[in-house]
Amino acid sequence: MDELDRLYRRLVHNVRAGFPELLARAFEVSQLYQQIVPYRTNRRELGFDSNDEYDLALMQLLAGLRGYVTGDAELQKAMRHELASSNPDLSAFRVYATSAVALSPEALRALEQQPQSRSEAGQWPGGASATRASPSELAVMAARATEAVEVTTVAPLVAPPEPAVVNNPPSNPAPPTHRSLFASDQSMTAPRTSPSRANAGESCRYCSGSLPEGRRVTFCPGCGHNLTVQHCPACASELEVGWKFCITCGREVG
Repeated sequence: MDELDRLYRRLVHNVRAGFPELLARAFEVSQLYQQIVPYRTNRRELGFDSNDEYDLALMQLLAGLRGYVTGDAELQKAMRHELASSNPDLSAFRVYATSAVALSPEALRALEQQPQSRSEAGQWPGGASATRASPSELAVMAARATEAVEVTTVAPLVAPPEPAVVNNPPSNPAPPTHRSLFASDQSMTAPRTSPSRANAGESCRYCSGSLPEGRRVTFCPGCGHNLTVQHCPACASELEVGWKFCITCGREVG
């Protein structure tokens, strides 16, 4: 089992544990290396000595080697071309941060039919039990669960109700209480939530497919992309829809 095999097995393990909906749905490249199987929290299980080993295995995975994942043809062609060069750019996959990839159903079935190794049956490298995670592993799993909830539960912006008009106000109104003053300050400083409702007749910016009219649309029904956020094509930072430039690297987005 080489680096690519270990990365794929870890990817499937993490998807089943924290993102089961992605077993049959496409996801973005940036989500793969930022949330599902990031190097910083999986390097011990992967057995990689450096971040370069992780980047190389990730490029091989995105290139479609061994049929582990399916993805955009342009993405796979670019990764294969880069891997064939004498000095490949190991950060080339970040240019395709918003491209869609998915786990291959055939590869998943083949993995299920293989006998489990000792690590997969309950003993991780280094002696930690898979059935009884360490405090650090539990913290990582909790963080991933929080990230997944934040991605899928974006609420629409709802305007506050109009105040009732009083024709004859009292001559000596009571002064506002501390509670009302605090509530007023809270309403002025509370952050605005980006709406998750697509305009009627709008099309998906990833696959150009038509979106349902009169419905709240968070994910495209055609390709599964999250339509309430966008990512910088250079550094993969999460940006609000409608921003023209990245707030992290300054790259033009739109």
